Amino acid sequence: MAYRKNNKRNDLFLVAKGISMILQLGISMMVPVALCLFVGIKLDKHFETSYITVIFLFLGFAAGIRSVYTITKGFYAECLKKENEEQEYFKRLHDPQAGEADEGSKTDLP
Repeated sequence: MAYRKNNKRNDLFLVAKGISMILQLGISMMVPVALCLFVGIKLDKHFETSYITVIFLFLGFAAGIRSVYTITKGFYAECLKKENEEQEYFKRLHDPQAGEADEGSKTDLP
């Protein structure tokens, strides 16, 4: 029963982490676009032009896409690291000789 309770907590944690990731991606995309749009409109009013807003809007999209790419790249690397750790754990669990070899190599380190 305790395992099931712990499993439910882990599931809830993963759902919360996923929701926070989606919110972070949305905010990371919207903030640069909104800021660049605001600056573009102010510059258009100041210089009495009509094309600066479009330029800044594209810059905002580019900054947002770069931000989303950076966040997802870090999240993907974190997921790969966890997956490798889980694979190593199960490998040691099912192959006792591999676990002994890993433990011996750890004791050799200073």
